[in-house]
Amino acid sequence: SDEEESRLGAMKNVEIAPAEEPAPPAIVGAVSHDAQQQLLEQTLAVAAPEVAEFAAYLHALYRISEAAVSHSVSIDQFLRTILDITIDVVEADRGCMLIFDPETEELVPRVYRVRSGVDDQGRMPVSRTIVDYVLNHGQGVRTSDARSDQRFKSGRSILQAGIREAICVPLQGRYEQIGVIYLDTTTPSASTLINGRTGEKFSENKLRLVLAVARQAALAIEDYRFQQALVKAERFSAMGQTIAMLSHHIKNILQGVRGGSYLIDMGLKQHDEELIAKGWSIVEKNQEKIYHLVMDMLTFSKEREPDLQETSVNQTVQDVFELMQPRAEECGVKLECRLSEDIPLSLFDPEAIHRAVLNIVINAVEAVEGTEQGRVVIQTGYSRETDELLVEVRDNGPGIPREQLSRIFNVFESTKGAR
Repeated sequence: SDEEESRLGAMKNVEIAPAEEPAPPAIVGAVSHDAQQQLLEQTLAVAAPEVAEFAAYLHALYRISEAAVSHSVSIDQFLRTILDITIDVVEADRGCMLIFDPETEELVPRVYRVRSGVDDQGRMPVSRTIVDYVLNHGQGVRTSDARSDQRFKSGRSILQAGIREAICVPLQGRYEQIGVIYLDTTTPSASTLINGRTGEKFSENKLRLVLAVARQAALAIEDYRFQQALVKAERFSAMGQTIAMLSHHIKNILQGVRGGSYLIDMGLKQHDEELIAKGWSIVEKNQEKIYHLVMDMLTFSKEREPDLQETSVNQTVQDVFELMQPRAEECGVKLECRLSEDIPLSLFDPEAIHRAVLNIVINAVEAVEGTEQGRVVIQTGYSRETDELLVEVRDNGPGIPREQLSRIFNVFESTKGAR
């Protein structure tokens, strides 16, 4: 993935030096987190020659803010954009972001970038001393004598790498430090002498700018993690809803199996083969429903396409009636089925309609269970004027309380507890 490629590239090109450095770099400036506000305030009070410099800083912050609100890029693309803009405006040669891994809590390279036109010299040495100082003090720092920082292994010096200056700032989120941004210059020593450039490239204002950029990056990373946590929570919620849905369907199927078994048991006791056959027919139908339910589970990742068939809704309702009649008798409920004779053949999904009607009938039977003369009527009808089919389930129970009517179409809404 794009995120994995970015991390692998950073791991390959960034090298964090051991904490025990022979010649720790001298820190020549430190800035606290309110630097971004100071930077903006200074813009309004600068002298004319410096206006262009501060305008460039503001333009960089604007570009970064614009990228931060874009939902069309990944977090790693956004961090690369931030680093590219920052490297360009502060005239660094290369940079990286070191981020704490949420699982291991280790500081690992996440993004590595090189300024356009600068030769990529391979692995980027990062001073552990500077990084630890920044993380421990929560301040951004710059150093002007990075050449004295012997951060390469096997005796290679920073002078050989041509590193002149470095900036390191913390990625401070709302609640914790997320990592650091580390920038440096790699102008070769010979080129420096030829060009006569002995001044410092990184200024205090550039340090303030990078600190402001780091704040934007930290908030973006934090928001990304919050979003990932929310997605994970929603997945768990969806899993819970799925389990509830499956339990609901399995319970209905078991009700049918129980009703069929009841008839088989009664037929065996009465030596009534017709009753046994009827009970077995109900059991077979529910075996078929278990099969279809399992098939739906296997294709749950995709939206179920209706299996449209030309058939009669009377047949579907009759199946529900036969399935629930034994259960209704067991509950002491009189179940009636009134099928209209003028029902035409229609195109619908019989299995889906069967589940819907069965759920309503089960709820109706359970609603009047234990009441005197409990009664449930299933009825079909057809309107020629509107060309509509009607399936109606009525019971003589107490009805739904007014305060619960607004919730009857909520998924898995129930007041039956564990019944």
